[in-house]
Order: sequence, then C-alpha cells, then structure tokens
Amino acid sequence: MIKLNYKDLLEIYDEISKNIKNKKKLYNFEKYKMINITRALEKINNFDFEKYNIFLIREPKERIVMSLNLVDKIINHYVARTILIPKLEKYLDIRNTATRKNMGTSYAIKLLKKYLNLNKKYNNFYVLKLDISKYFYNINHNKLKNMLKDKLNHNEFNIVSKIIDSTNYKYVNEKIKIIKEKHNLKNIPYYKKGKGLPIGGLSSQTLSTFYLSEIDHYIIHDLKIKYYVRYMDDFILIYHNKEYLKYCLINIKNKLKKYDLKLNNKVQIINVKNGFIFLGYFFKLKNNKIVVKLSSKTRYKINKNLKLKQKLYQNGKINLNYYFCSYYSLINYKNN
Repeated sequence: MIKLNYKDLLEIYDEISKNIKNKKKLYNFEKYKMINITRALEKINNFDFEKYNIFLIREPKERIVMSLNLVDKIINHYVARTILIPKLEKYLDIRNTATRKNMGTSYAIKLLKKYLNLNKKYNNFYVLKLDISKYFYNINHNKLKNMLKDKLNHNEFNIVSKIIDSTNYKYVNEKIKIIKEKHNLKNIPYYKKGKGLPIGGLSSQTLSTFYLSEIDHYIIHDLKIKYYVRYMDDFILIYHNKEYLKYCLINIKNKLKKYDLKLNNKVQIINVKNGFIFLGYFFKLKNNKIVVKLSSKTRYKINKNLKLKQKLYQNGKINLNYYFCSYYSLINYKNN
C-alpha cells in the first residue's frame, strides 16, 4: 500500500482546478469533492486508471495529447509529486531543464546565455544542436523500468509501471487512427508495443526528463562538455573545437542506440557568430555580445495567437479575465 495523504491530494486538486476550462465538469466534481478525493486514493492502491481522452492539438505544433479525467489527473500529479520528483530529482543535472520547478524555459534560456558568454574568450566557438526523433513515442518501457527499479519501492514501482505501460492498450492506436484519417495527418506516429509515454501528463513529463539523465552525465563527465543545456529532447553542446563536437556527435549517436533512440535531421554544428535557434529564441554572437531575441517564427505565432484571443473575446467565446490573462502572458513572452 502507498502511504496516502488527503492534504496533498486536496492541494493538488486546488492547483489543477485553476486550469480546468470545462466549468461543468469542475462543478460536478466539487459537488462530491471528498467522495472523489477518496475515490482517487482507492484507485491509486488498486492500480485502477480510466481510459485516456485522446485528441489533436495544433499549437505550438500538431501532436496527439492523451488527457485524463479529473480524478485520474489528480492521481497522475500525486504520483509525480510524491513519488517520482522526490525520488528522481537527485539524479538530474542542473543542465537538464525541462518541466522542473524553477528550471523551465526561462531558466534554460538564461543558463544558455550564461554559457555562451563564458565562451566569448575564444575567437571562434560552436554549438552542436541535437534533437531526438519522435522522443515520446520511442521511450523504451523496459529500459525505463529497469532504470527505476532500484529507486522506487515495490508498490511505487507497480504504480509507475502501470502509467508507463498505459500506451500498450489497443484503444490508444485505434483512436489515433481515427484522428489521423479525419485530419489527413501523416506525421503523427502510432505507439509501438512496449514503447512511448502518453503526451500530456505530469508523470510522463517527469519520466521523460529522467530517461536521458544518464546521457546528460555521459556528455558532461565522459565527453567533458561543461557547457551544455538539454530541454527534454533538445540538446545544445558548446565547445571551441568543431572537430571535437563531431567526435561527440558520433559517440552520442552510439549511446542513444541503447535507449532505442535516434537523432532526427535537425542536427547541426554552428558557429555562434552565425546564430542558432533554441526554444523559440535566436542566439547570436555579434560585436562580442550575445544577442538573444524571439525567432521570427515564434513572433509570428504569438501575433497570430493574440489576434485569435481578441476575436474569441469579442465573440463572447472567452470571458474578460481569461482574455486578459492570456493577452498579458503572450505580451510578456513577446517582450521578454
């Protein structure tokens, strides 16, 4: 049995509820709040989870999201926050920046800018940009579970394994097939048996951040790349010797084979004077100064989103509070 805590679950619910757009579902949950929280506690120890609601989103790019009902979403967050994050955080390097508390996109951008500034002493220095092909779909279940075995107790391991294996159910690919045919999508893959994590849940984000932690240590300690930033499956390696980065690329490719992963065709070695894009920002060394600004693609998407939010508000589709929060967030990101 997992040691359960009502207070933790209530705090998680209070946080999740702020982002629930379907107010009718939220109202129905609130009517029987304590019964639903008790149900969540029982489901955790019975390894009993409902089916995913699988749907397509188009921003920031087309992808399939696997959403949970409110009870299961609370469970998913509970598992991430009380089991995965406390047990796995110590294995993560500070250069591993995605989905961690106070270590998200802003942190990654600041860290990268810091590392670039530290390399200005070289006449020329370079970045090796790496991106893994279909990362979430190719995470090997057995490999991941073997990495977790000695870090979780028996009951914790069983619960997390249930989440990891949840993409194996037949209905998942059946629903993806319907979506692909309806929208004529060719680039959205299916889940293979024993591979992939559901996109959307906090547990998946935590596990996918952890999955490449050994690669992080390999790059930093074995390849001796001190200036390095990874945001989920996007890597930036900084070094003043281009040939050595080519050597690193070969070794990282070989290392990724053990994880059933391979790099996509976005791999580049770039002189920082020529500039590169990372997390929607353009970085460049100009006049011995590191320039950081929004990429033209990101700026276009923000402007498009601002116009959409304005139209939705004018047509009564969203209220003033939601419009104001969205507008402020987008403007702040644009002017950051």
